[in-house]
Amino acid sequence: MALAGLLVAGLAVACVIGVVFLVIKLVFWAVFLPFRLLFKLLWLPIGLVGGAVSLAAGAAIVPVLLIVGIVVAVLGAIAAVLALLVPAIPFILLGLMIWAIVRKPATA
Repeated sequence: MALAGLLVAGLAVACVIGVVFLVIKLVFWAVFLPFRLLFKLLWLPIGLVGGAVSLAAGAAIVPVLLIVGIVVAVLGAIAAVLALLVPAIPFILLGLMIWAIVRKPATA
């Protein structure tokens, strides 16, 4: 019972401290709101210029990325086909040897 009472008292103190900090946060938020709005308005042209520069850089790099992507896709397809065919080489050679032994010789 005593530990439960201490727990409840501790939670009550934590709630009071939390409410005090909430009030302080609301006061700071209300006081500094005009400054925050002013700084956001001052930051707007800089953000627009930065966005335009990054848009131009992105438009310049897109063709290079597309070409590199196509080359990588083609090389990947070739590698996949080779990965499927390389293990079959011994069986193909065995089949060719059997065919060379069993085939009928050409008559003139």
